[in-house]
Amino acid sequence: MSRYIRACLALALLALAGPLPGSSALQPPSAGPAHEPPLAAQASYRIPGTLPDLADRAFVLCWHSFLGQADIPTDFSLAELGSQLDELLALGYRFISLEDLVFGRFSGGLNLVATLDDGHRTVPAAYAKVFAARGILPSVFVYPAVLGMTTYSMKADDVRSLRDSGCLVGVHGYYHLFVNEQLYRSDRAAFEREIFTAKDKVEALTGLPAYVYAYPFGALSPISKTEVERAGYAFAFAVRRGFVFADPRLNDPYELPRSVVTRDNWQELFAFLHRNAR
Repeated sequence: MSRYIRACLALALLALAGPLPGSSALQPPSAGPAHEPPLAAQASYRIPGTLPDLADRAFVLCWHSFLGQADIPTDFSLAELGSQLDELLALGYRFISLEDLVFGRFSGGLNLVATLDDGHRTVPAAYAKVFAARGILPSVFVYPAVLGMTTYSMKADDVRSLRDSGCLVGVHGYYHLFVNEQLYRSDRAAFEREIFTAKDKVEALTGLPAYVYAYPFGALSPISKTEVERAGYAFAFAVRRGFVFADPRLNDPYELPRSVVTRDNWQELFAFLHRNAR
């Protein structure tokens, strides 16, 4: 029996025994204005006296850039991106917003979330010509050090335009360093800049709370999760295969699973999602 199944069974047995310690009768937050900042209670509510539900789940995908360069594993043309999205939609999937994901405002097993990392200059065109054209609202994770400073990155106005379109803007480090135990021990100032200073910069840029963090390279350790929580983020994404569940008891809010789409793994990811759809 896999570790995952054992964990789910343990949660089920715990739920049968009664409410989780410290649980309350709070219900999931209702839909509110875009970028609704999470209250502590919203980020940690519990559903007392019920079994964990594996049926209501979503899968998070991550893209990077859209130049159409076949020699870059994480790069696709706009036509290739559109084809990928159309294939997923044809399986019966629907794309939900990241905000609906983290607050559990979804149901069923055919939910996807689109995220875009690094703030590449091709992201605005991908949003306008591909995502928006299909009614898909992606979220964007940026690291402030490059915005408007390099030829390959978006400018601040690009980020604000995406924000105005309804895209959630999250934090992806400051210089996009490995936020792990090694950096924490070797350069505490650099470690904190990747988490704390980056949050301040993104919030100043967007004028909105930055409450979702995506670990650069997907790298994390226990101290990463502790410090991300201490900085005031309510959720954080790792890079690993798995579902995010509407029932928060099945999720670790500071290690939510997310899968990076690459040229090498697209067929495998599609096959996995095809099996899930069946």
